[in-house]
Amino acid sequence: MKPTTRMLGALSFAAALTLTACSNSATPGPAAGNGDGDAVHVGLIQEARPDVEPWSLSWHDSIESLKAKNPGMKVTETFDAYDATRAEPVIRQLLDSGASVMVLSTFVLTDVAKTLAPEYPKVPMVLTSFGTMQQPNLSSATASYLEIGYSSCWLLAKLAKDGQVGVVGAQEAPFEVESEEGCRLGAEAAHPGAKVTVVNSNSFTDAQANREQVQNLLDRGIDNIFLVSGTEDTVGGFRLCETAKAHCVTWGGDGRKWAPKAAVLTVELDWSSLLADLTEQARTGKLEAKSWNLTYGNKGLKATGIDEAADVSPELRTEFTTMLAGLADESISLPASKVHPGLR
Repeated sequence: MKPTTRMLGALSFAAALTLTACSNSATPGPAAGNGDGDAVHVGLIQEARPDVEPWSLSWHDSIESLKAKNPGMKVTETFDAYDATRAEPVIRQLLDSGASVMVLSTFVLTDVAKTLAPEYPKVPMVLTSFGTMQQPNLSSATASYLEIGYSSCWLLAKLAKDGQVGVVGAQEAPFEVESEEGCRLGAEAAHPGAKVTVVNSNSFTDAQANREQVQNLLDRGIDNIFLVSGTEDTVGGFRLCETAKAHCVTWGGDGRKWAPKAAVLTVELDWSSLLADLTEQARTGKLEAKSWNLTYGNKGLKATGIDEAADVSPELRTEFTTMLAGLADESISLPASKVHPGLR
């Protein structure tokens, strides 16, 4: 997902893998069925551990949500293996050892995915990138960054008496820019005098740099902040938000893991339907590459934390729910996506 090229230390196959035996089986759709699983083995290549990054947490939680449903599934989840050169041998060993589904949760593995998919044509795979789908077995997955940004900053602008919303990004990657575009639209819809201020940490992994940019905004009197990268750096910002009693929002996995009170909203990414579909393909042997785009309309995006947020009034929650319904049924018009043309 994140465009980073930080060098990793020496990575051995044994050190790179954390093996978890999971009990579950899945059928297409948000709710996995109660089948026997047929010994499906899912390999999940993560860019970071879920305790240090919202994006990775979303994938981890989606796998976890399938655990209790059915016996028979095995999951091997790897961490810090997103560097393509170092990750490829790990992925190959997983495939050669019997992985029947491969989930590549970072777009830096695009070239690796395009190489491996035809070599292992009976293994359904998914890559979190756009425009990379290859029949019969390489699906692509993304999310509506416009909807993520719109809903996040709509709420923050409502919470801000003066309509000021801060955005802390990393490196102005395309997904960040599109999320910021959605943010401006949402803030303007929520508050006639809305003003969005964007700062950047220049790193997807440096928590201290993100923290410093959050402090930069706080020093300007801006305490309603969208942590737009969703990557490792956001954890530093969240921790300062918590001590400063600011309102902060991100997307991916539940931000309350790092800021129980300050994280008034997380736009959670629910990959369960995608994972259920891939495991069903592996079980039946009927492969079909698909393009997945998580939105509020297909329930791939979920607003988490707002119902428990002390500073969000019941009246504002009701307004927020109405706004989400408008995004879901697309009565709220959004511009065409530049990151993934043709999708929301």
